[in-house]
Amino acid sequence: MSLFLQRTFDSLANGSAYAALAVAISMVFRSSGVLNLAQGQLAMFSTYIALVLSTGPSPFVKFTSGTDILGAPLPLWAAIAGAVLISMLLGALLEKVVIRPLGDDPIPAIGASLGIYLLIDAFVRKHWGGYTMFLGSPFPDTVDDRFDIGGARLWHDTLGITITMLLALLMLAVLQKRTKVGLAFRAVTSNRQSSLLVGVRVSRVLMLGWALAAGLGALAGGLIAGQINVRPDMMGRLLIFGLAAATLGGLRSPILAFVGGYLFAFLETMLGGYVGFIDSQVTLVWALLVLIIILSVRPSGLLAKQPSWGKK
Repeated sequence: MSLFLQRTFDSLANGSAYAALAVAISMVFRSSGVLNLAQGQLAMFSTYIALVLSTGPSPFVKFTSGTDILGAPLPLWAAIAGAVLISMLLGALLEKVVIRPLGDDPIPAIGASLGIYLLIDAFVRKHWGGYTMFLGSPFPDTVDDRFDIGGARLWHDTLGITITMLLALLMLAVLQKRTKVGLAFRAVTSNRQSSLLVGVRVSRVLMLGWALAAGLGALAGGLIAGQINVRPDMMGRLLIFGLAAATLGGLRSPILAFVGGYLFAFLETMLGGYVGFIDSQVTLVWALLVLIIILSVRPSGLLAKQPSWGKK
């Protein structure tokens, strides 16, 4: 029982990151029909921004050779918040400059997102190298910072990441359900042409969707970086699980994407805890297999209504 409880606790931090990326992917796809393949790299880039903001002058943390971006370090929470804001601006800029000029056809936009993925990866490797750096956690993370429950350990860091991400996702849900901005977003995701006819500024709504998705991914990256450290490939695994979770709702249901993120993390840790021959690489293959099966059998999502063939 203690192993089961420990594995459940261990899945919370990764589940929060998977859920955040899944919801971000779902938001962009619902609003613009674009599968943003660069979502993970945008989140990864934001962790380097947080690293720069929290480190200050350093021979290793630089944007350009020989030039430091700051003269003094910021507290880690402020650095992560700054990275979220910068990522939101970057997401909005990418939508306006790169995605919007491609028109309504999602295929070129998906190709453009892949190009963004490669550009960010090349930029990071050129300016920061491919080695691992340490960002740290904004929450207490010493060996004594834990709750002992039923023979299992719930770390303060894990609990802090989970609560923060849940609050962020809750605020996003309130924004979409209770505000005029959210009403406009829901209108655009439902019918873009009708939204234009009633005066909704669709271009701004789409730009906001990309900005919020980038900010959500940046928050997830900044929080989880304390556990997995900062490196160019740090978000690759998380993106795959996030994408697999998003497919549960056909890339259009934030609720299923959210639930799927925690579900995949739970199953990942349980398989690693109870099945001896399954390691992290095997669980990654399992996630890819689930993604392929869902896309093959129910490409419109698990809860999508099946067509009533033969009914008029």
